[in-house]
Amino acid sequence: MLMQSLPARAAADGRPNGPDFATLTAAYRGSGGMERGDDLARLLEERLRGDFLTLARLIASRQIFSFPWQHSLWVPMFQFDPVDLSIGGAAHQVVRELTPGRDGWALARWFALPHRRLDAQRPVDLLRSDLAAVLRTARADGGGPAG
Repeated sequence: MLMQSLPARAAADGRPNGPDFATLTAAYRGSGGMERGDDLARLLEERLRGDFLTLARLIASRQIFSFPWQHSLWVPMFQFDPVDLSIGGAAHQVVRELTPGRDGWALARWFALPHRRLDAQRPVDLLRSDLAAVLRTARADGGGPAG
């Protein structure tokens, strides 16, 4: 399976490369996809949920995570309610359980890759149906690599 090979292919500096980014894009497609930060900020403005500064604060305070890719900031949209763009609490709860030192790329991979503690299911796919299991897995992983 392509996504299971993602960690082995990751760039030495931990940042995504082309195939890795494509894999993340595919992994997040079913949960709202990913948006460029600029586009998301405009969506927030349109829905009266904030602006560029709001988005920057959400990222800086670790209420949501993002990662850089080719001169853009990318945000996995499963972190937001798809209707009103309010912040979804489930993703934030899980992120808090993972070590604060993980960067956005590591968090994006953790949510997108099948996990052995979740019967080879992806955490992002279980946030709504089995949040308790995802939280247990995040607590068990703490600062360790996803797997």
